[in-house]
Amino acid sequence: MPEDNAEVLAERQWEAGHHAAALSLYVEAWAGPDDEVADRILDLIEDWGDTDAALEILSALAASGDARAHEALADLLVQLDRPEEAVSALQEADRQGRDVILWIAGILADEIEDRDRAEKYYRRALAENHPDALNDYGAFLHDGGERLDEAADLLRQAVEQGDTMAAGNLGRLLLDQDKPAEAIGWLRQALEAGHRSVLVPLGVAENDTDESEAAGRHLREALDEELPGAHFAYALHLADTGALQEAVHHYEAALDQDGETNAYLNLALLHEDLGQREQADRRYQDAIEHEDEEAFLPYADFLAQQDRTAEIGALLTPATALGLDPEDLAQLRVLADGGQPADA
Repeated sequence: MPEDNAEVLAERQWEAGHHAAALSLYVEAWAGPDDEVADRILDLIEDWGDTDAALEILSALAASGDARAHEALADLLVQLDRPEEAVSALQEADRQGRDVILWIAGILADEIEDRDRAEKYYRRALAENHPDALNDYGAFLHDGGERLDEAADLLRQAVEQGDTMAAGNLGRLLLDQDKPAEAIGWLRQALEAGHRSVLVPLGVAENDTDESEAAGRHLREALDEELPGAHFAYALHLADTGALQEAVHHYEAALDQDGETNAYLNLALLHEDLGQREQADRRYQDAIEHEDEEAFLPYADFLAQQDRTAEIGALLTPATALGLDPEDLAQLRVLADGGQPADA
């Protein structure tokens, strides 16, 4: 049966309430992890509400030698937070000739966080000249925060081979290396290719290089598209351009919508600049409770300016437990003793 006919029949079976039959037909239509059929299978199972029955059907199809069923089973197992079982299913699909190497690597890297095992699969994909291997491996190394020169080299090779997503990843890497001027060109290249996810890092890079108008435009577009990190980045831009009260609003949104706990310290500093001591004090305390190492010294300085030196000593215990930089810890002790910080 042609794959497109199987998908059409699956839709009809689903509409008729025959979930088991629809699932088997969707597996027959499965082309790979990027196929929209993958999403339809998960939607079907959610609508069905019987995960155990779905697992039983997919396991039986996989046991019969259907490599596509191994992939469908893996996708469901990932959703059920059973990544090791998902890897096992994909390894069997791999043995049957399915193109799942980078999928295995991604699960090992992201869900299982076993970077050593993940790297073996990334290297294998690279050796087999998988078209996405250069980008994915480069992004993997970047996420690890080490071997960044190697990551950049891989991403540049990917761009040279026409991978526009790699241009965006290279831009992000350069931005993380505090090279916004170098990052901008790559990020704009990715945006021109249609990768809208780069709007936030592009706006940040433009803001860092004083391209304020472009930064504001791109970050507002990111807000309209509800991209992760847009509120925090736009708040930084607003604070830099003097719109402090509006920046407060977007930092609050970054907390509420994105869970961006770094916003606590930024809010404290903004409230302090706005003369809102009570709000500043509360946000400093929030930052300390969320173990923001950067918050201890400015909060201690804030307390010292209000003749609340006695409260600074209470910061020493959490700062020490957190492993605060020795120089910062020493300055904190000076402030606790009623002195002035070294840069005062």
